[in-house]
Amino acid sequence: MTMQEKKEYLEEMGRKRGYVLEMHRIMAAVDFEWVKKYDPFLEYTYTSQRLLDRKTKELLQIAVEAALRADVEQIQAHVEVALKEGATPEEILEALQAVVMPMGMLAFRRGLQAWAAAVKPEMVE
Repeated sequence: MTMQEKKEYLEEMGRKRGYVLEMHRIMAAVDFEWVKKYDPFLEYTYTSQRLLDRKTKELLQIAVEAALRADVEQIQAHVEVALKEGATPEEILEALQAVVMPMGMLAFRRGLQAWAAAVKPEMVE
């Protein structure tokens, strides 16, 4: 598999998924067969329409990643996809607020930073 073919595969993955993370780029470079096996699983469980629609899955992903204190950029990628899938900024914020009780303010704060980076609300100075 050439680097160009790997690049094209990742570009298609990004079109379907709405984002490509650094992890995907690294694994495509060092173990492309793994990426080709991982991607269909992810598509089946995460991006395809089954009982839950993509918007709902993104809201879940945002809440879980915030609770796990994922990188802000990773959470932001899911906020941006959720917005494209029809979620309102307020729905996303409510999903993040649900993290506070079980996971605490630190998890909420990280998710809120990602939300603000994607939504860009007018800030109080």
